[in-house]
Amino acid sequence: MVAQKLELIQKMEQKGMTVAQAAEAMGFDAQLLGLYLVKDAYPVPKRILDKLAEVISN
Repeated sequence: MVAQKLELIQKMEQKGMTVAQAAEAMGFDAQLLGLYLVKDAYPVPKRILDKLAEVISN
């Protein structure tokens, strides 16, 4: 799960997408998403990773 989190963060950076933009597209709180997306080993719920992956792929 940590690898998926880091991969999604990298894809966001490559697209030039900010956490605030991703959170808005997901309908999620930007501050909370920012806390989840810190580059550490803290797990992120799968449903949030799935939504983020969907937003990034669009």
